[in-house]
Amino acid sequence: MNAIDPFDPASLALLVAIFVAGGMVKGALGFGLPLTTMAILPFFVPVDFALAVNALVLPFTNIAQFIQAKRMRETIYRFRLVLLGVAFGVPVGAMLVSRISDSALLIALGVFVLLFVGLTLTRPALAIAAPAERPVGLGVGVAAGIVGALTTANGPLFVMYLVGLKVDRKLFVSTLSLLFIVSGVLISGTFVAAGLIDTTRLAISALCIPASLAGMAAGNAIGDRISADRFRLAVLLFLAFLAVNLILTGAAEL
Repeated sequence: MNAIDPFDPASLALLVAIFVAGGMVKGALGFGLPLTTMAILPFFVPVDFALAVNALVLPFTNIAQFIQAKRMRETIYRFRLVLLGVAFGVPVGAMLVSRISDSALLIALGVFVLLFVGLTLTRPALAIAAPAERPVGLGVGVAAGIVGALTTANGPLFVMYLVGLKVDRKLFVSTLSLLFIVSGVLISGTFVAAGLIDTTRLAISALCIPASLAGMAAGNAIGDRISADRFRLAVLLFLAFLAVNLILTGAAEL
């Protein structure tokens, strides 16, 4: 799990390739970059390294989507309680990072990815009544903040919440982008305070940001050429395979 040397060109190329792959998933599906990269990176780098780089990359891959959706004011006002919940949950999750072993984090991440795959394949009929939107949003924000700090892959929680509200596509993209930006900035800040981000990881993330953006552009192109359902199924099967391996790797280290 510690095979990558951050100063080795081949190792850096592998890291860049992983973020290109994550960007492709996000470009095609609209989300899933940290979910994909965190399912792969722990096989090559320490978990805290993977978390730090993902946290730094996350906000930059969502700024353009948030601006392009042109629903900024509406998004911020309507989902302000979700943002408040994220702001509360991230520090709680960040405190847990240093107290939970890498093996436990690997198992938790694997289970979380499998849960996401299962929910996506079964497509449960989620519905959130209008009176429950705000309290549920606050709870989702807190949970997503904690999960985000532990894994940087809190997208499934946001996605399920927005699907339950049945928002239109532009508001879905705008809200998801904003939530990723805010959680990414908060997670990065708490990681800096906890000493998980240093100049080396900052420099590596600077390489991974353009790699992710290039992957997103490729993912958009792929999404226009092949069946969205087929691509989604391939991604989910790949994530399920990686998730099982994460669980087995974590269990072997207990």
